[in-house]
Amino acid sequence: MKILLLSLKGVKNNRMRAALTMLGVAVAVFVFVFFASTRHTMSNVVAEAGKDNNLVVMKENTW
Repeated sequence: MKILLLSLKGVKNNRMRAALTMLGVAVAVFVFVFFASTRHTMSNVVAEAGKDNNLVVMKENTW
């Protein structure tokens, strides 16, 4: 319980630092989810394109 009160006091006293930290965490989560979703979508696109015996060629390291 003491640690919770201490952390809340720190957030109250350093609002800008707390806001920037939360913003950084939110951006990191967004980027991680975005790239995971993109990877999953590309895998599905390649799988769908390969169903009709099409040849799918992708460049390595296109990013």
